[in-house]
Amino acid sequence: MPADLLDLWHHLTGWPCAPDACLINWYGTDARMALHQDCDEVDLTAPVLSISIGDEALFRVAPPDGGKSRVCRLRSGDVCALTGPARLARHGIDRIIPGTSPLPEMKGRLN
Repeated sequence: MPADLLDLWHHLTGWPCAPDACLINWYGTDARMALHQDCDEVDLTAPVLSISIGDEALFRVAPPDGGKSRVCRLRSGDVCALTGPARLARHGIDRIIPGTSPLPEMKGRLN
């Protein structure tokens, strides 16, 4: 993993170990992802760090116990850390906002 990403991981999560996995999601301009929890990792206390690149997205997040969800807009360059009590939050993408990428040649979103 590139040193800059490792530095970002340690700075934002405070986790003493390096991440043991990296998942790259590509969202086309009409993509969505239903609310879900990231529960496949061996250590469910280890944080999840998400970096947004490209088109903006409406990100929905809800408590793990089924409470009320909230939506926020993620822009290119935004970083979201699910850690501590938020580690098992349910989260998903309501929609991508086409044409909002600061990278003119990029349509869609990498996360």
